[in-house]
Amino acid sequence: MNVVVCDAIRARRLLRFVYDGYERVVEPHLYGVNSAGHESLSGWLVSGWSASDPEPGWRTYLVDQMRDTAALAAGFGGTREGYNPNDSRMERIYCRIDE
Repeated sequence: MNVVVCDAIRARRLLRFVYDGYERVVEPHLYGVNSAGHESLSGWLVSGWSASDPEPGWRTYLVDQMRDTAALAAGFGGTREGYNPNDSRMERIYCRIDE
């Protein structure tokens, strides 16, 4: 379990990391183990770049592929539309924002 990710979720702080070679800043919402057995993070992309979709929105990241992960001082207010704290893709939840 990644303590930095859980701490950021609990404190509602933005999370910065490098993924696929690009820096991302996300509002982390849900972290656990997905149905394939991988630790994953569901969050709202605030800034950064994504080859698949550069627009802000929901993304899922494999935690073992996140590099230089850090919680930022900046926070965020609450959950985004479409957030599901009981996402069926997660077999085990380590931490999440409770609505």
